[in-house]
Amino acid sequence: MRSTIYSSVLSCLAAIAVAQTTPVWETLPPTPQLPGNPAGTHTEINGVKIWHAEFGTAVDGEVPVLMLHGGFGNSDYYGNIVKTLMAKHHVIVMDTRGHGRSTMDSTPFTYELYAADASALLESLGVAKAAWVGWSDMAIGTFAALLDGHNSTLVDRAFAFGGGHDPQSTNATFTSSATYAAFIGRATKEYAALQPDGDLKAFAAAVETLESTQPNWTEADFAKVKLGAKVTIADGQYEEAVVLAEPALLNSWIAGSQRVTLTNVSHFAPLQDPDQFAAEVEEFLSA
Repeated sequence: MRSTIYSSVLSCLAAIAVAQTTPVWETLPPTPQLPGNPAGTHTEINGVKIWHAEFGTAVDGEVPVLMLHGGFGNSDYYGNIVKTLMAKHHVIVMDTRGHGRSTMDSTPFTYELYAADASALLESLGVAKAAWVGWSDMAIGTFAALLDGHNSTLVDRAFAFGGGHDPQSTNATFTSSATYAAFIGRATKEYAALQPDGDLKAFAAAVETLESTQPNWTEADFAKVKLGAKVTIADGQYEEAVVLAEPALLNSWIAGSQRVTLTNVSHFAPLQDPDQFAAEVEEFLSA
């Protein structure tokens, strides 16, 4: 009996030691819940039902913050960040079409369509402009909004974390990493829980096709963005999804834009260090 207890204690200590020595940027902390775990609302937009939820208090004269999650994920990934931001801001989260609690149809995914969905949601809520915070695929979706004549009118400012300008901006080894494998395994289970009637195979194929073929923008496209310091290009110190030169390149292409690198985190910074992420967003909102 003593031998069994001793072995168990040693195993626990070994596990703790491994956890303590694993760098933050190589971890994938649990997916948080949104504050209050809201039921949210579905709105008919562009042929599908887009899910959203709101937090904090709307204040006249202040733009709300629109939080847009990454590919294969859902709005819950922003849970801890929303908890911080809602103390001072009106925060809106939405699940991208096909993701989380939002439905999809047979229309091929494009970043322009993602942007159009987000803009239409804001219009349905009577919001004239918002501060867009996009992560990964929806950092690219935020760029798509900035590059569209109509959708750009709904963007007061933009914070883009982990986005790129073409498929070659993606690090070719990203999908072979242990963190990515853990994320896909988790996201698959979350999809089944949040959308039990969804078609995972069709959804995955649509996202994979999108990410492997789009976007296809050039320096000339980004030169059209005129928000200057109201645009922040952000990444993690140990970014593994986007080639390391990309953030600086985009920063140089968008005249007057800001450049931020979050320390000790990777592409999954919203999970790895939500306090730091929220602090950077607060700084962005005050610019």
